[in-house]
Amino acid sequence: MNINKDGKTLVFSDEEIENETNGEKKVFVAKRINGKESHTKIEKNKDEIEQNDGWFDFTDEIVIGVNNIKKNKGVDNKDVNTKNKKVNYKNVNKQKNIKKRKKKSQKRRKGKSNKKIITIFSIIILIAVSTVLAFTAPIFNIVKIEVNGCNIVSQETIISLSGLKRGENIFKFNNSVINKIKENQYIESVQIKRSLPGTVKIAVQEREVKYQINVINSYAYLDKNGYILENSTIKKEIPIIVGMNIAENDLINKKRLTNKDLERLIKINKIIDASKAVNIENIITEVNIEDENNYFLYIDSKQKKIYVGDTSNLTNKMLYIKKILENEEGKTGTIYVNGDISSGFKPYFREE
Repeated sequence: MNINKDGKTLVFSDEEIENETNGEKKVFVAKRINGKESHTKIEKNKDEIEQNDGWFDFTDEIVIGVNNIKKNKGVDNKDVNTKNKKVNYKNVNKQKNIKKRKKKSQKRRKGKSNKKIITIFSIIILIAVSTVLAFTAPIFNIVKIEVNGCNIVSQETIISLSGLKRGENIFKFNNSVINKIKENQYIESVQIKRSLPGTVKIAVQEREVKYQINVINSYAYLDKNGYILENSTIKKEIPIIVGMNIAENDLINKKRLTNKDLERLIKINKIIDASKAVNIENIITEVNIEDENNYFLYIDSKQKKIYVGDTSNLTNKMLYIKKILENEEGKTGTIYVNGDISSGFKPYFREE
């Protein structure tokens, strides 16, 4: 309990009032006795307060406290009901608005899905119609076949291998045409393009003849990757390889060298590539690989045999070969560069 500064009003805490009133609305005052406040709490009910117009006689009474429990709880039921009705009305409106929005969103989704179905169906019909026209319209018949990139194989051979014919529909052939053209060993790769409305363009890349192997009465031509390109009675101005393991019948019937011979061919390619640096690759007429540790070359125009040894230190070996060829021009003999130059071996020429 506290006394306000005016000295007349006694203020009790909410807990003290609650304990005294048990939830009922009451006003507490204290009587003045001989000018002093009594500690006895006197209750005044509602009627007494109203008769005094809500005023107290502060000459002999001091307000101790008024509990607000009844006031908080004693709200008019009509007002509460009115407020509840308003709240309920708002909730009903909210629910109605939510339902309306859901219906609208459902309609929109249905509309979108229907549009998608119609669009997909239209595309399918368009594709079907376009396909039928593409395969039946005379405007898409082949009227021209162009071939590019062929130097060894003739254009007529490539067109014949493709199976394409003028007057046929341009969309009816597929990639099987490429495999048909590649049946020719000289053809390494093929590209085919349609140039609408009626032109087919074929671009080929041919394999290059790099070596030849002597086969009794003919020569088997090889490319650098070991593909057997052709058997011919004509001897070309390219190196002859001696010492391959492949049998003569296989050179005629097979399309490529055996794995063992392919390993040897890799070493031959290294020797020929190194010879390009000194410009003697075009005059090498034979590469002998019978002894894997001591390969030798033969240059017919110079009447010289060259022992290379293995494929180590080829750059220095080729420099010595070129120098000796220049110094020993016109002489017949053998050049030796088959030692370990890095360990002090000195190449030399032996005249025969």
